[in-house]
Amino acid sequence: MSEPEDVVGRIRETLKEEGREAAIEAVEAALKDYPEDGLLWLEAADLHLPPRSRGRPIDPDLSQCANAVRCLRSAVSFNPDLEEAWALGGLILVDHLGMMEDALEWWGEYRVLKPESPAPMIEQVAILARYGEYAAASRIMDLIENLDQDTLTKSQKRRTEDVGRSLKDALGLRQKDVFRPQDPNHPRWEKIERYRNQKPVSQTYFLFFMIAPLVFVLGFIASAALSPYGAKGQVATFLVILTAFFTMTRISEPLFRWMNRNATDLDRALDIEMASGKVCIPENIREGRLHKSMLKYRPPAWIERHNRIVAEGQRVQRRWTTVFTSH
Repeated sequence: MSEPEDVVGRIRETLKEEGREAAIEAVEAALKDYPEDGLLWLEAADLHLPPRSRGRPIDPDLSQCANAVRCLRSAVSFNPDLEEAWALGGLILVDHLGMMEDALEWWGEYRVLKPESPAPMIEQVAILARYGEYAAASRIMDLIENLDQDTLTKSQKRRTEDVGRSLKDALGLRQKDVFRPQDPNHPRWEKIERYRNQKPVSQTYFLFFMIAPLVFVLGFIASAALSPYGAKGQVATFLVILTAFFTMTRISEPLFRWMNRNATDLDRALDIEMASGKVCIPENIREGRLHKSMLKYRPPAWIERHNRIVAEGQRVQRRWTTVFTSH
């Protein structure tokens, strides 16, 4: 009997020569011979998803996501060292299915296997912050900060810094100011309802109409003041404009978040609906332009699952909270 690595190679040849359906049949047949081989299960998960493309990626539908997650669960159970399987499973659960509770459990299992790895903790912090569970997120963030920072990749450091800034701002809020969308009487619902037909401000719009005019004025003043210095003055003017742009972009982040507070809160409400499998958004808000714009860039599997949740119409409990406990 061939080794699993050779089988994977033949499956990939089948994919190239005969297509995806034939490759899926081949990997399913191989799994009967090697039911405990993690690499084969990972290959099966990849085949159940749309093919990778160089252009715009093709998003999987709900059925494809479900099959892929099923295969990935088997992959990590038989081979816990498959980091690619862990990462892909977390991505599908959160971004494509909105199953944040399952994702917290998924990354919790990875933490048990590799307690010193920052990857699962970073993912859990990001999910808890989306819920508004800032205290629990902060406790895990403390664990990340106590790790050897040299073990973090550049992207992990950047993401940790971004989430850390958000947590720092959020922890300064009073508890009653933290939006709890599962509470139908929360005061934020009234403000969201008032602006339900106002679309969120895009980053491009904010930079073009808020930051650019101020930078232009500063550049004009700098150009007038430094013009007697010739070429050196032009270089200095350019540096002034560049510095002003990046500085003002950074310090204006709180303003940008404030302008999009309604969109951010509604996004959290959508997360709670997807995590709990029950609805919390009032119908008049659901019919507004703000809600529709928040769904515009969601992947098809997410939309399909959300439509089912809305169609069932079960109301989330007012005191619903995540079953996850940080440790």
